[in-house]
Amino acid sequence: MYLTRKFHIEGTEQLRRLSRSSADLWNSICKWYWRTVDRQDHWISKTAMRRWHCKGHDVLPSQTAQEVAGQFYEAIGSWHDNDRKGNPPKRCDKTYNVLRWTYQGVTLREDGVLRLSTKRGEDSILIDWPVDEEPRTVEIGKASDGFVVRAQYDREPVDRTTGDKVAGVDLGEKHLAAVFTGDDAFTINGGELRALRHYQNSLKAKLDAKIDRKERGSNRWKKLVETKRKQLEHIDSKITDLLHKLSRKVVDMLLDRCVSTIVLGDVRGIRDRIDYGTKMNQRLHQWVYGEFARMIEYKARLVGITVERIDEAYTSQECPQCGHRKKPSGREYTCSECSFHGHRDVVGAANIRRKYVGQEPTGSKTRLPGVMASPSGVRFHPHLSCSSRSRRRTQSES
Repeated sequence: MYLTRKFHIEGTEQLRRLSRSSADLWNSICKWYWRTVDRQDHWISKTAMRRWHCKGHDVLPSQTAQEVAGQFYEAIGSWHDNDRKGNPPKRCDKTYNVLRWTYQGVTLREDGVLRLSTKRGEDSILIDWPVDEEPRTVEIGKASDGFVVRAQYDREPVDRTTGDKVAGVDLGEKHLAAVFTGDDAFTINGGELRALRHYQNSLKAKLDAKIDRKERGSNRWKKLVETKRKQLEHIDSKITDLLHKLSRKVVDMLLDRCVSTIVLGDVRGIRDRIDYGTKMNQRLHQWVYGEFARMIEYKARLVGITVERIDEAYTSQECPQCGHRKKPSGREYTCSECSFHGHRDVVGAANIRRKYVGQEPTGSKTRLPGVMASPSGVRFHPHLSCSSRSRRRTQSES
């Protein structure tokens, strides 16, 4: 399984010079690609472009220069796959572009330092690497306060399961996840995430109003635009950090409950099927169920838990005891036929689990009692937070 580790490093003159050269190469490829299309009606192939612009580059190592051309042609391919809708790939900022190394140019030394190859006669780029596995690809991009490293490496799953239980997981907006294991249930509260989203929306509206009052292109306008970008980027980092912590908490709690299979309710496409009004639609369109489900899935697979997805249609409306369907009003579900009572999201998780194991509500040997026990809740605690902007210095080697 391939994982990606992301961390910040301080900028050096060498990285800035390589980043500017990468931007120059991208712009040169872009210019001659579209010039050839306009004047000769000819689409230059990636191989020909690499031979023309990348071979023997003055500043960038050969494979890094070829990766710049590869990035451009990936963007061209995406544009064509989208039936040429939207804007085609254009020239980038003159000061920076992404630098990428494949496994041929990456070496993990015995002292835990990554060595990234450069042109012959120049200092190599050295980065502290906190993982034992050697990365397959390393990408360095520009950040507001330096550079950010994204490295992909292979990690073999380690089976830590101690039982064979099946857990149903119902993803939601108020509660990020409701989990039912057959014996007990718990919910992951989404209050902290909603607070961050509310602050993000209000901050964006406030800064947009200030920006609109300034002359476009003025110094004050540029400063406000940069302030907006930095603050929204910081909130996005906090949201990602929160999702990682809560998804790890879900997996750890399932391991403690001897769960070996997780069944996730598949809610893809829900945004296109419903309309609850302006405010609720905004909350649903900012619902991070896809990212949260992906984090749960890959963290679970790393510890040996199997993850399955099934359609969750009507799971929150169907009584898990008698099978009668009723749309609940509020956070509690009460069946009008058999008087079953329980938490609405946990009812959804129980039905997701039941659909996977193939149990029928009526006459089932594991039929739920008339009153479902209240689930335990998991909230985000501020003291668990940690800085996502750890600093690592780059060094030089002769």
